[in-house]
Amino acid sequence: MNQQVQTLEYFNAHALDWNSKANDKEYSVIENRHNAVLETLKKFPPKSTLLDVGCGTGQLAIEASKRGWTALGVDFASEMIEICNQNKKIENSDAVFRCSSIFDSDLAPSSFDVISAQGFIEYISLEQLDNFIDITKKLLRSKGRIALGSRNRLFNLHSLNEFTELESALGTIDKIVHESVVLQKSDTQEEAISALTKLAYEYEQPTEHPLTGIKVDTRYQFTPSDLITRLAKHNFRAESVYPVHVHPLPISLLKNQTALTIHRQLANLASREFIGEHKLVPYSSSFVIEAVSI
Repeated sequence: MNQQVQTLEYFNAHALDWNSKANDKEYSVIENRHNAVLETLKKFPPKSTLLDVGCGTGQLAIEASKRGWTALGVDFASEMIEICNQNKKIENSDAVFRCSSIFDSDLAPSSFDVISAQGFIEYISLEQLDNFIDITKKLLRSKGRIALGSRNRLFNLHSLNEFTELESALGTIDKIVHESVVLQKSDTQEEAISALTKLAYEYEQPTEHPLTGIKVDTRYQFTPSDLITRLAKHNFRAESVYPVHVHPLPISLLKNQTALTIHRQLANLASREFIGEHKLVPYSSSFVIEAVSI
């Protein structure tokens, strides 16, 4: 089945579940991603403009609007947009939501200060990723920023499951280890980004991906260096990398309810208190790259 068709079917069918996950008060991966994007928003004055691509059920755009931003969320799943509009009424938000694909966008060039895409690029092809970054470049104002989220291939070194076995088969383990060590040896974000940029790593993508809880067969993963390299080709300079969903315990323990509770508490703490700690990225199942248009 076509990747995007399968993705659309899944998210239309699970929009209510997604909204529940976004509003989980114990720990929400979706909120964790948004906390990373909010770090980028802090670098701009109020009344700046945000575009959230693949906005899901709208929490990021709504939060930005409550902070004084002009916020637009787009998603190609109509059920998601319906919930977005319900949520904005509950929050008395002036965020705007559209059901559309960013690839069919009629948005005006140089319209946005920040563009966010969380849980988005894993569902598009590598060719579409290049096209998306190009579109983003055109939509951003001068010195605008992208906050680009990704599933994290570095984490495959620590997950010790079928994803680790896949990396071993692809022969990418040494590069993953090297990139993880670079992050650990860097004392600041500036040092980390500089070192990752010099690596200029690009990784072979597997033709098939192990399934997780989301029933979409092809869900791409990247490393920070990989995305930094891809962004640089479109004249974006990376400035920060943020950990998302830190795993303090082995995945194999999370079937135990007590272990799961501890995991979620510590992951929540990391999201709130250590969102800017690049050394946590190798232990995180996702990350967000912040890059400025140059």
